[in-house]
Amino acid sequence: MVNRRFTLPILAALPLAGFCSVAHANVFERSQNGNLVEISQPAWQTDRSPAGGGRYTPKAQPASEPSPSQNVVRQHIQATAARYGVDRNLLDAVAWQESRYNPRAISTAGAMGVMQLMPGTARQLGVRNPHDVEQNVAGGTAYLRQQLERFGNNVPLALAAYNAGPGAVLKYGGIPPYRETQNYVRQIMRRLSATSADRTGY
Repeated sequence: MVNRRFTLPILAALPLAGFCSVAHANVFERSQNGNLVEISQPAWQTDRSPAGGGRYTPKAQPASEPSPSQNVVRQHIQATAARYGVDRNLLDAVAWQESRYNPRAISTAGAMGVMQLMPGTARQLGVRNPHDVEQNVAGGTAYLRQQLERFGNNVPLALAAYNAGPGAVLKYGGIPPYRETQNYVRQIMRRLSATSADRTGY
């Protein structure tokens, strides 16, 4: 996500200053020997124009250390979506775009886990271990739900806020003119369209 500063109440009771979900960065996972290895990136990774922040660079081989299977991660996504009243296909698409469901994903800006939460965001949302799938997905879902509520359940605007921050959406009165954010919203909406015909399971 774009590293922008703003203040936002979370879960109707927690005022936050300097709250930000994730930041422009390459995304890595930590291998068994402690080294960071760049992992697969979202489909729009080839767009490296400075106008969007240049968040991603080319793919590299993933680390060999095993991680929870995608099915396990998606089971957490499904359960959390139901708990927070967020469409599970939307949440699934965000998790895929952010990290390819990788709980060990780490960005160069410090964003972590399946939903790519920044450390400050994770703390404010009560996420003690950002690499724990259940905690990370719950935190990201709470934040996404807040954006949906803030922007009248307008999914593209909520996605733009998740990526660039609600302040940027309010400033521009819509999806900000950041190439990364526009591509981010486009890719997720495209993924939702592809899955809309089959919403009965994974």
